Amino acid sequence: MLDLSCDSVAQPAFKGKFSGEQPGIISSADLVQDGTNLSGTVTINGKKAAVSGTVQDSSITGTLDDEETDKVYAYTGYIEKGELHFSITFPELNNQVIELVMKQGAAVASGPGTKISNPNASRDVRLIGLWRYTEVLSSGSGSNYGSLATDYFMELKADGTLLSWTGKSAGGAGGQGVSSEGNANVSKGEWYTEAKVLVMVDPAKGEKASVQFMADANRIMFVNGNNKRVWQRVR
Repeated sequence: MLDLSCDSVAQPAFKGKFSGEQPGIISSADLVQDGTNLSGTVTINGKKAAVSGTVQDSSITGTLDDEETDKVYAYTGYIEKGELHFSITFPELNNQVIELVMKQGAAVASGPGTKISNPNASRDVRLIGLWRYTEVLSSGSGSNYGSLATDYFMELKADGTLLSWTGKSAGGAGGQGVSSEGNANVSKGEWYTEAKVLVMVDPAKGEKASVQFMADANRIMFVNGNNKRVWQRVR
């Protein structure tokens, strides 16, 4: 005879295909659950990583092995209302956590979703990659001294796609510390170069902005009058 004295709650199955799209990110997952063991792959903007992990109750934890860079990233996740919430910690982005939301069985395009308006434009290959600029603001002195550091990220893709977002902020004043996880919203545009000038395009608004640059393998310096900013390569 069945024991009806306790409620039985079905746990979500972390298996099958999931996919989703959010600003600047197209993601998909193909997961296999064998008891408490989890395996499979996660693909982010066309880059695939192998999944290994553990299922415990209604959540998952484990690591992603980036097949292209051989880097390993920690992740956590859960399923809610048919959506897989998959959060990845990126050490190279000051441990910023990016959450992917994917629907089970949904299908999205494998590419960026929109065509580059000027695919044959010239692009300096030294600029291709993910870059970080850290802005440090400070004021006061002695016991009144305060400072705040904020990371900004920019990714210039080989196909002319430009992605940018704000990362973590941290600082303090008067013995009190403050921090912010940053803005998860990713701005998307296009880019190309003309000699030593980077041209950034907002195709939705039809607007352009340009800035002079100097670059080597791991740094870009943007020069705008007397204002100079040095961005460091993340990858």
